[in-house]
Amino acid sequence: MGNDRRERVQVEAARLVDEGVRSNVFPGGAVCVAYRDDDRWETIEVARGELAPRLGPVRTDTPYDLASLTKPFVATAALRLRAAGRLDLDETLGDTLPETRGAPAAGASIEALATHRAGLAAWGALYLDLPDPPGSAGAQRWMVVHAARRVEARPSEQAVYSDLGYLLLGRMLEVRAGTSLAALVSSEVLGPLGVADAIVYPAALPDDAAARLAERAPPTERCGWRGRLLRGEVHDDNCAAFGGVAGHAGLFGTARSVAALGQATLDALDAGSRQGPAAAAEAFLPSELTAWALAERPGGSLRFGWDGKSAPSSAGTRTSPDSFGHLGYTGTSIWCDPARGLVVVLLTNRVFPTRANVKIRGFRPAFHDGILAAFDA
Repeated sequence: MGNDRRERVQVEAARLVDEGVRSNVFPGGAVCVAYRDDDRWETIEVARGELAPRLGPVRTDTPYDLASLTKPFVATAALRLRAAGRLDLDETLGDTLPETRGAPAAGASIEALATHRAGLAAWGALYLDLPDPPGSAGAQRWMVVHAARRVEARPSEQAVYSDLGYLLLGRMLEVRAGTSLAALVSSEVLGPLGVADAIVYPAALPDDAAARLAERAPPTERCGWRGRLLRGEVHDDNCAAFGGVAGHAGLFGTARSVAALGQATLDALDAGSRQGPAAAAEAFLPSELTAWALAERPGGSLRFGWDGKSAPSSAGTRTSPDSFGHLGYTGTSIWCDPARGLVVVLLTNRVFPTRANVKIRGFRPAFHDGILAAFDA
């Protein structure tokens, strides 16, 4: 049964990505499907298509721009700090960042920011108005202050998905942890998961290491603001203006390394009812804290670092109602199904050569339905 399932899922994943390439949804993509088999995890990896025309094939170790898949990693770092007694999730933006005092969002808590309930706007082209060079301390401070002013809803009453909220959250975590966000995410999340070499903020790497990563990464889009084709460089403009390391974007990684976070979160979620990996899962994240983070909240499907399944959903129609996941603008996604003990990761560069290609919206639900049909057969 196990080998039959593995073969079915692998064949279907390859077929689906090939169809996406033929239909010009993306130039290529990498998939990781991880599932529990008794008390161990099995993984299936597929890589199909090209990085871009004439740039070579996608490989299972191809590092994609994860875009907003950065958010679950940053939120998990916050949860681990909370579990260690190093962070109060009720602490407010104004408490941590004095420069935001007096801004409409100054009273937003870490929990409100991480669950998209601070009332902040989804986005704003802050990168176009920088008073100082991108990545400089002056530019970062200006972006923090102006992000905190972009409020469009009443806090806590309604979920408004917000990149700006996670930009602010990332800066708060840096201040409270006393280290850079890249170092914090690496030490608190990537290191414990064993994927510190496979998921990185390229902007935090030495120049030679960043150049090597760029040679293996798919291109995303030609950026008018930066005046070049982006490859191995974050696609998100506000993240780039912030220096390439931010709470809402900036990580690059492989499909299998992204799946590792989903696996660890599922293990932590039900560690109290399972044997074997329970102790290790509790060491990564306490079960009770994980359940709290993933609990439904009023005002929408967004949770602490994750999104729940809504109708309709990019997760398709077959995933269980308690599934959770996240999407990335560049064409990335992760969905985790607790009922099946299943994690499905799809990484693509659908924004190449242009973000105007939105065929991924129809592809994602069909992809997940196909994977789950093969898994359940």
